[in-house]
Amino acid sequence: MTQEEDLQRCTVRLNVNYSQGTGFFVAPNFILTCHHVVQSAPDETIQVFWKAENQNYTATVTQVFKYPIDLALLKLDAENLNHPCVKLDSTEPSINDDLYIFGYPKNSEVDYSQGDSASFKYEGISFKEVTNSQDSNQENITLYKIKQGQIISGFSGSPLLNLRTGKVCGVVHLSRDEDNDLGGRAVSVQVVKQKFPDIYQQNQEFHQQKPPGENPFEYGSPVPPERFYGRKREISEIKNRIGAISPQCVNLVGLRRNGKSSLLRYIKERINEFCSQSQKPLVVTLDLTNGKFHTPEGVMEGLRRGIKKLTGNEPWEREDNEDGFAVEDGLQELVDAGYRLIILLDEFEAIASRKERLELFQDWGEDWRSKASAGLLTMVIASKRPLTEVYQTLSLSSPFANIFSTTILGALEEEAWQGIIQKGFPPNSYRWEWVYEIAGGLPYYVQMAGAMLWQYENQEDARKEFIFQSQPRFEELWKDLTEVERLALRYQLGKGNLPSPTPAILDMLQRHGLLRPDGSLFSSVFAEFVNNQR
Repeated sequence: MTQEEDLQRCTVRLNVNYSQGTGFFVAPNFILTCHHVVQSAPDETIQVFWKAENQNYTATVTQVFKYPIDLALLKLDAENLNHPCVKLDSTEPSINDDLYIFGYPKNSEVDYSQGDSASFKYEGISFKEVTNSQDSNQENITLYKIKQGQIISGFSGSPLLNLRTGKVCGVVHLSRDEDNDLGGRAVSVQVVKQKFPDIYQQNQEFHQQKPPGENPFEYGSPVPPERFYGRKREISEIKNRIGAISPQCVNLVGLRRNGKSSLLRYIKERINEFCSQSQKPLVVTLDLTNGKFHTPEGVMEGLRRGIKKLTGNEPWEREDNEDGFAVEDGLQELVDAGYRLIILLDEFEAIASRKERLELFQDWGEDWRSKASAGLLTMVIASKRPLTEVYQTLSLSSPFANIFSTTILGALEEEAWQGIIQKGFPPNSYRWEWVYEIAGGLPYYVQMAGAMLWQYENQEDARKEFIFQSQPRFEELWKDLTEVERLALRYQLGKGNLPSPTPAILDMLQRHGLLRPDGSLFSSVFAEFVNNQR
């Protein structure tokens, strides 16, 4: 997108009674223009047309400086509008710099209500003496004199873009002759900075450059504890179970890429946050996607080796893996020594994708359930669906009935996902709104949005790449959903002739983070994907 096109996206048409002028987005939800453009507005309410999105809004005048300063600040009545902002520059242009404006001129002879451009050369500074209303002292305000272009009625309030710097240096103020290419004058951004210091600061923060270094956003692999964000409620739930006097097993449930593996890693590497030192926790992690663990014998050997690595002693001999008495004796010795054995089983679906494979683990499941009930071990099993549902789907009865509590991983709390974005960018409500609009609070997609924004540095290109990168992930997610859940998501989009979803289905989709509290889908990009499904 060119500089001129960027500027056009930032400009709006202001309609007041039967006249019109121009304004531009200067900070999130704020528009800057000339006072004389809006001074005749009844009740200080202005009609705003944003051509880039072909939408109409209203705005309220919040602060004015009358002629000869001639500036007005408007606040949009629409909340959380996703819009760009010009880049303000308070330095003076160089003589003969090429300048560009875009606005909505209209008079008795011409009507460019859909927008018009003009170009100029910078001629130099003009100074205008103004009486300060507070102390009656005289002060000079700086105007920029421009030439070789025509300013007609309606261009007032347009942003003056310096094509050399790519930044806005002034606000078009008046014409030297509407019938000729004599140019005119613009209020300098120096004056804007002086009269609206808070708005100027917001503008600078909006465009603050990312810090140097590598892209800090990562998605696709479990993050280490130092880069783990949020999940305070879930961490508290797990702590209250595996760290209790009598520990309880936990089923950690989350749809694909909802952070289950990252949380398991957090538990392992920060186990002292979950258990006291006196409980002497031993944490063994088994990733069930590893083919070595696709048989009960492999799982038992993985556990045996994990314990040996932590204690330095073999809890039982390898040839005793299938000897229930020897294994139980080894586990009891750990308990007698004051240890608490916590086994983290990741990606449970890897052994539960087919009925014949899961049937191999039926006796193993019943055995470990018995050992957990006896206090010999505690399990945290990560799965996409609750364990009972995993077994029911394959027409099997779960051996783990009644010993697991369920913790569901859904969207992150607001503070947490905003914290992820602040890894690479300063706090900015407009940027947060953009991220939330396309990624919701799901950590994988928040990280992806941050990575795309870091790479492309503008939201339009970042969104395009986000759409491309997220498409295969959405396809995976869609396959993981039940037909009832798919219909519920389509129903929430307003698709006709579909059965109304039950409250239980909507509640579960919200718990997983696919629906927001208001019932809308978590991401506008995901909503487009769902809308295209048949």
